[in-house]
Amino acid sequence: MEIDIQENDNLVIITVHGDIEMMTIKTFKQKLFEVGQNFDKDIEIDLSDVDYIDSSGVGVLISLLKLQKKKEKALKMEKVSSKVLNVLKLSSLSDVFNL
Repeated sequence: MEIDIQENDNLVIITVHGDIEMMTIKTFKQKLFEVGQNFDKDIEIDLSDVDYIDSSGVGVLISLLKLQKKKEKALKMEKVSSKVLNVLKLSSLSDVFNL
């Protein structure tokens, strides 16, 4: 898994390439919380290049969403692969992330 981070004036864009699962979750969690804690900006996560996400990955997204809400900032996921979208729909989380 590879994670790219780009910062604009009002937004941090996190692009994830590869699967989010047990073997990569530590890096995924570390990078996302690093951004969440160090930037007081909205965050957009691009998951269009992610074919698989497990429950631990979904948990990290929920935790980041809570952190952003606490700071009164947004977490956007506008680019999501169909496989990840299916997981979020099955988990009844597509509405939570406004997908």
